[in-house]
Amino acid sequence: MRNSKREKQKEIIDTALQLFLEKGYEKTSIKDITEKMNIATGLFHYYFNSKEDVLIKCAYLNSQMITEELQLETFFEGKGNAVEKINLLMSQVLHNVSEKNDIIKDSAKINQSLLLDRITYITLEIIITKLVEFIKEGNDEKIFDCPYPQQTAEILVYGFERMFRKQKEKDEGLKDCTLSEYFMQNQYKLADMFKKLLCMKQEYHFQFDK
Repeated sequence: MRNSKREKQKEIIDTALQLFLEKGYEKTSIKDITEKMNIATGLFHYYFNSKEDVLIKCAYLNSQMITEELQLETFFEGKGNAVEKINLLMSQVLHNVSEKNDIIKDSAKINQSLLLDRITYITLEIIITKLVEFIKEGNDEKIFDCPYPQQTAEILVYGFERMFRKQKEKDEGLKDCTLSEYFMQNQYKLADMFKKLLCMKQEYHFQFDK
């Protein structure tokens, strides 16, 4: 029964997403979704509270797809010191965003402020969790001297994301630029931010495009 429920939820999400891409989020109604699936409106509301609820779930699934490898305990095993793990973390996120998440590329057809923001928020939270772990490791390895790992990780990640948003508001040329593309364009600046905020004590280098 549980699998059946998940399958029906997935079917509704897939149908809704198809319509969001074809018609746009605003122009797609719950009735459009239920008619395309040939189900009753009540069945839709059994699984989802609203159209936005479907979009949020869609964002969650896409964020999960981007970061599923990073959440495996074994993914970073034997991958070197804290700096090397941070390099792998950031490069893997960028790879997964660009290769696996086609929905981001089409987000303007759906509703960029709703969908992309949800995906970004969930993804960044997962990055922060891993980053805190590696900063603490770096402290133990005497590579960093960072007394506030959680706050530093949040400043690094959300600070850069905020910088990206502000720059997009000022520069028309960045209108269609994604966060991952902006990250790659500014990776050396970000690497310098990492080095300074983490109070690096040894000569290691951050490189996020490996």
